[in-house]
Amino acid sequence: MTAFLIFSFLVGAVLGQRFRVLVLVPLTFVMLLAAVPVGLMIGLTVIESLKGMVFAAIALQGGYLFGSGARFGLAAARTGRVFARPVKSAR
Repeated sequence: MTAFLIFSFLVGAVLGQRFRVLVLVPLTFVMLLAAVPVGLMIGLTVIESLKGMVFAAIALQGGYLFGSGARFGLAAARTGRVFARPVKSAR
């Protein structure tokens, strides 16, 4: 479970670097469709597999937020280098 949550967080961080927030809607829907059958295959109840899917969706969104913040932070740092302020020299 922990490994899946870490994987979801990292996938969300990668998606946050490249895509807009609407990419999370179909990805969460696909996770929902996959969570119940996989949970039943490994011997979990439907409620336990849905609980795991909810935690994974939260980790995915947290990763997206982290990746999006990193993207804007890197863009701000790059902008500071491109448009550097002129240095005032003493006369």
